[in-house]
Amino acid sequence: MFSLSLLGQSQQSLVTALLRHRNGLTVDELSHLLCISRNAVNQHLSSLGSSGFIQSAMLESTGGRPCKIYSLSPSGLELFQRRYSFIAKLLLSWVEKNLGEQESQLCLRSLGEQMAGEFESRMTKQLSSADRLREVVTIMCELGYDASAKQISEGYTEIIANNCIFYKLAEEYQGFCALDLSFLASLLKVDIEHKECIVKKGNYCCFAIASPVG
Repeated sequence: MFSLSLLGQSQQSLVTALLRHRNGLTVDELSHLLCISRNAVNQHLSSLGSSGFIQSAMLESTGGRPCKIYSLSPSGLELFQRRYSFIAKLLLSWVEKNLGEQESQLCLRSLGEQMAGEFESRMTKQLSSADRLREVVTIMCELGYDASAKQISEGYTEIIANNCIFYKLAEEYQGFCALDLSFLASLLKVDIEHKECIVKKGNYCCFAIASPVG
């Protein structure tokens, strides 16, 4: 499978910009965001398009000519889908001990807790709520998420993930997001609300934390 790291730095920046703007961007918008010329943007789009990572569509504009917008194709999104082997190993180990489809949600929650346990020693070193949140975002990025955290108001924070590392699994198996929720809840010792989901046609995954981080 082709990975993001095999692209040049400028192309990595371009596909990351498209990941963070799921509705698509024009050549001018990409040129402005990346601080490179329109010609350079077009060259990168042509190369990425020939590899199947970019798709385009015409956008009707009011009072002007239609413009072309570019977005990531399913193959382009897969550039960010990494670390399946780590998850698959835990999944197979757990399923061997706990057969039965009716317990799938319990299985996924348990896997999330096991995943969190792999990072428990790192979390215990973080003393403040802010440090714990930063460490969780760092862990998520290491696992392949493009993640960030933002405080919306006092006592209310959201973790935003612009991609889902389990996208294909979550598409196929309803309720797979229970793993993500259990993973984050176990790391942060708080309840997590899944406010928006990429698999359910959201622009990103949004995990809301409405209580102090433990």
